[in-house]
Amino acid sequence: MTTLPDLLRRTERILLTGHENPDGDCLGAEVALFHLLRGLGKQPVIVNPDPLGRAYDFLCRHTPIGHARPDAPLPPFDAAVLLDCAHLARLGALGDRLRQSGKPIAVIDHHVGSDQGDGAVHFVDVKAAATGALVYRLFRLLEVPLAAAAAEGVFLSLVADTGWFRYSNADAEVFAITSELVAAGVDVSLVFDSLYRRNHPDSVVLLAEALQRTRLRCGGRLALAALDRAWMERAANADFDTDAVLDPLRSIAGVEVTALLKERFDGTVKASLRSRRDVDVQAITAGFGGGGHQKAAGATLRLPLAAAEAAIEAAVQQALAGLEARSS
Repeated sequence: MTTLPDLLRRTERILLTGHENPDGDCLGAEVALFHLLRGLGKQPVIVNPDPLGRAYDFLCRHTPIGHARPDAPLPPFDAAVLLDCAHLARLGALGDRLRQSGKPIAVIDHHVGSDQGDGAVHFVDVKAAATGALVYRLFRLLEVPLAAAAAEGVFLSLVADTGWFRYSNADAEVFAITSELVAAGVDVSLVFDSLYRRNHPDSVVLLAEALQRTRLRCGGRLALAALDRAWMERAANADFDTDAVLDPLRSIAGVEVTALLKERFDGTVKASLRSRRDVDVQAITAGFGGGGHQKAAGATLRLPLAAAEAAIEAAVQQALAGLEARSS
């Protein structure tokens, strides 16, 4: 059975990619793997479904990050690696192009069910805090020195998925890796400032409006913010990271689940759910064809925004009732 280290050793041209609208975990893992492959003498290239967000453009000072253009061919490659996702459907049109290429697909991911995705080769651990932690493990397995650029990529991945070490997945491995990354020269303040201190002036207004649209449901145990298409268009123009809405909602006393619903330009609704304690939001989103982790998951609903709100509220209410029944 071919392992991922075997595939990487024997393949020369490797295309790295991830899900649409790549986040810090996806991008950081790509950057780290790019430099690992360079260290092996390979020819990696990063091609994502969407352009790089402004908050992450600091990565370009050491790593070329491209995106697929419908009118341009993909760079030549012998195998592709999906990072932070396991299904080609999450890559939009790029996923179709990779499927049609007939080239081997590998997956590096930490989401539940990733070993059942589209990869012929998997490097998966659902207990890993971030995809970047898995790429870090590959550095050790392949005995490649951790270059400074790769260290920054792993660091970005870890802080993205642990909420800067605030979430319960910030385990001993995370802190041990982070210590090595800082010793390797990662500039923590540069990463933080690049992500959070270059916001568009409209970002404050957008955040305030999003919080004003928040409703407490399920006896105050669910905080739900629904953002319509017009708001989303303004957010896109300001390059506003909608995840910034989630943290204030999670700070409300008594709230166990936060839900951010975003009406997309194709008429679907993207739901992002977070859990503070025992509610398994991965199980909730699985009911809508989504997935993720027990405390952070998402799904795409093919419903009008109001109907999506009602569906998510009903599913969370059912999950809360199930917890109460099991504890009684």
